[in-house]
Amino acid sequence: MQRKKDKITKYVLSSTLLATSLAGQASVYAADEKVAPDVTQTIVKELMNKGILTGNQNGDMNLDGKLTRIQVAAILARSLNLKLSDNPDISFKDVSSDSWGLKYIHALEKLGVITGSSGKFRPNDIITKEELAVILVRVTQTSIVGKGDNLTFSDKDSVSPWARAYVQAAIDAKLLPVDSGKFNPKKQVTRKEVAVVTDSFIKNEKFEAYKQSANDLLNKGEKISNSDPSI
Repeated sequence: MQRKKDKITKYVLSSTLLATSLAGQASVYAADEKVAPDVTQTIVKELMNKGILTGNQNGDMNLDGKLTRIQVAAILARSLNLKLSDNPDISFKDVSSDSWGLKYIHALEKLGVITGSSGKFRPNDIITKEELAVILVRVTQTSIVGKGDNLTFSDKDSVSPWARAYVQAAIDAKLLPVDSGKFNPKKQVTRKEVAVVTDSFIKNEKFEAYKQSANDLLNKGEKISNSDPSI
């Protein structure tokens, strides 16, 4: 039964009212990180119809499985409808020239959304919640000025120093939730969780502005500015 639920087939929402309702229900994720299973399934199907999420060749999404950094880069680039280069060139030494996700990583690197570390992107590493916070804060150009020193959740000491400002900014902007008093910065994010966060992101009233700004900067060959572009 569960495998059938995880088997995502082509699906078209039949009601504008339903879509509006789902947007409202998904928004509660920012508050308590809980979304009903049927709502999650519908969110995933809608994102697949938009070409933002893709399953394997059998249509299996494995919703409780983890997402790699390269997969999240692809989801974000598709969500923003970024113009992708036909001949992407990338500086990360651990991303091969024939990688399926090269064009997505290239676009986000050009924008300054992803920077990697020590010349590596670690494309196949599972993304953590604090890494997701950095990406979301950068792409929305949310200010990190004065952030990071006032974390109040119980596991604040587990946040990596380089992520502290971004984590606080992501929480303050309701881009990511604190659940039961914890942020769980090192938690490996599941496909289901990224789907719900992506749905909330693209239904945010500021999303069109985020998308326009990102594409304008990419066309100009400029990087985003969210208070600390050197990070």
